[in-house]
Amino acid sequence: MNLRAGAAAVLLLAGGCATLPPPTAPASADDWPSRRAALQSLDAWTLDGRIAVAAGEQGFSGGFDWSQAGERADILLSGPMGGAGLAIRVEGEALTVTMRGETYGGEDARRLVEERVGAGRPLPVAEMRYWLVGAPAPGAPAEETLGEDHRLARLAQSGWEIEYERYAPADARVLPARLTLRTEGLRLRVAVNDWRLPP
Repeated sequence: MNLRAGAAAVLLLAGGCATLPPPTAPASADDWPSRRAALQSLDAWTLDGRIAVAAGEQGFSGGFDWSQAGERADILLSGPMGGAGLAIRVEGEALTVTMRGETYGGEDARRLVEERVGAGRPLPVAEMRYWLVGAPAPGAPAEETLGEDHRLARLAQSGWEIEYERYAPADARVLPARLTLRTEGLRLRVAVNDWRLPP
């Protein structure tokens, strides 16, 4: 009886082992084009984190939340900046900014973002939605450097250089957790605390 019970237990264990999912294969250079395309196709995600902006001798740091839903991006910057948060909405070519209860559109909104965040320079919001998830923006020339993990380590595009310093698991993906974006006279450091992706 004990022998039968032991044999049954072995069979059950063997069956259970057979149902375990295979380990995830490590990233390879060969599959980077397909992973890049998959990252570029992400059109719904949210990140919560912090940002530090340095423009010459001026700068600030604070909260940084970005919610992407198709062509619409809602960006919230909170922290110093004179005590006011800055809510930016980008929808296609349209840009609106809300600060201290006032909403601005068109050139006024662009000027406000440039003055508050970009040291007088336009921020590449359309490209940043791709840079943040670890991919170049489609349709524009880019120089890519892959790291040992065969993910982007550096990216140069549209006059900006992006350095990917750390990645972290995000649901079933691995996404940037810390990155630095630089252009002449301006540096943005982003640290992501949490990624949220749709199921």
